[in-house]
Amino acid sequence: MTKKHKSPEWSRTTRTIRAQVRAAHARGEQVACWRCGGPLPIDAEDKVVFDVGHLDPNGGEGIDNAAPEHRTKVGQCVGNRAHGGRMGAAITNAKRSTKTTFRPLPWA
Repeated sequence: MTKKHKSPEWSRTTRTIRAQVRAAHARGEQVACWRCGGPLPIDAEDKVVFDVGHLDPNGGEGIDNAAPEHRTKVGQCVGNRAHGGRMGAAITNAKRSTKTTFRPLPWA
């Protein structure tokens, strides 16, 4: 988990977005994923299943940079967790050394 996700502002933002989504669902409104525009799924307990995602990954932790989105891949929507995993992998891979460990064999 990044420092951004541990900040008090992001915690407030996610609580606010989650409360807004729950209230919309209670009113019978369908809540859409910001990535694909598709409806967010409802589980067996009649709860909306979603993550709060960043509209701009390099943006801030405020409410203007957050919206509900699919948790996992649904149709063409990649989902929050897969997208975050790809971003984390890209960061990790960029930190790795570009040195090669290949050593030619003496007879080659």
